[in-house]
Amino acid sequence: MPFTPLTARRWTPRRLVARYGAPVVVVAGLLLSSNVAVAAARPSVRVARPDSARVVATYGAGASTPHYIGADIRLHELFVSHLALGTVTVLNASTGQLLHTIPLGGVLHTVVVDQVAQLVYVADIARGYVDVVNAVSDRLVRRIDVGGHPHGLALSPSGRRLWVSNIGTSQIDVVDAGSGRVLARVSVGPNPWGVAFDPATDTVWSANTGVGPTGVVNPAGDTLTAINARTNRVLRTVTVGPHPWWVLADIGTGSVYADLAGANQVVVVRGWSVAQRIAVGVSPHGLALDRRSGLLLVDDSGSNQVTVIDTATNRVVRTLPTGAQPQGVAVDAGSGTAYIANQGSATVTVVAARWSHAAVTGGPRRLGLSAGPR
Repeated sequence: MPFTPLTARRWTPRRLVARYGAPVVVVAGLLLSSNVAVAAARPSVRVARPDSARVVATYGAGASTPHYIGADIRLHELFVSHLALGTVTVLNASTGQLLHTIPLGGVLHTVVVDQVAQLVYVADIARGYVDVVNAVSDRLVRRIDVGGHPHGLALSPSGRRLWVSNIGTSQIDVVDAGSGRVLARVSVGPNPWGVAFDPATDTVWSANTGVGPTGVVNPAGDTLTAINARTNRVLRTVTVGPHPWWVLADIGTGSVYADLAGANQVVVVRGWSVAQRIAVGVSPHGLALDRRSGLLLVDDSGSNQVTVIDTATNRVVRTLPTGAQPQGVAVDAGSGTAYIANQGSATVTVVAARWSHAAVTGGPRRLGLSAGPR
């Protein structure tokens, strides 16, 4: 589909570094093994006090109906989708300054950033597209037609494989991110809104929400589906409770977390069964994990708050106020700062924890990867 290229933005020193690779930290090392590297090089590591998470700023989202956020850790910028406007705003992650507005059209939902290739993937739930934007130039570079009503996005660490949860077809679409070609469509439970990839086990998880594109609720929406990422075959279906909205895999602990919008809970899944249920606020929607600190953030859309869970104990350590109707949440893997899109108040809540140095007393969290589609 033709589109009008956007005017190129002025090249700042930060963008030049990101584009030409000056003193930039290797992203894969930062995302997957930063705590291991630090522990090997020093007798102490930086740790976050689980109960120290706090709201440090509130930004304007740049436009109405902000729905989801992707954070580029090299540019230190936020890409915010706007549900009703069909646009993505680009914000300075440190100041909240509006840098650019990218018109894409459609009804935009989930945003995920490929930190290596610096590409931004945006789900257009209305037109069946996944839009691909160059994070440096803010230009649309590809439009992937998956059909149906795509919502959730999950990307392999290498950026080679993209998984799309399709609430219109009740499938997970498997996409070759390089070519944009749909490689497979895997049938799961009804109306999956969330999807996650666990690179430690080569498993894709689908949150089968049971809420259709028009809002019709299917009571059978109470499961997670586990898929072998190498064979694209369903491994197991796990019953978790009413309307799991989002799902993520903690490669550090081997646990899978899902928020139940119909039960006001987060469930912890281990070994194909629910190991624990954690009470949170009303209608939890978004989930994000800071892998360095082990803090899990849960957007409680109906309570206008974010619940902070320490995954070492799976206990709630903080409940923090947000703007109205928080939806998507993203964590900057470099800084550990979390950004929450408040759809009802057109703001972004910024949450950070206090860090200190502590002696290394034990082994690292499990961070091994298998040989699947990285």
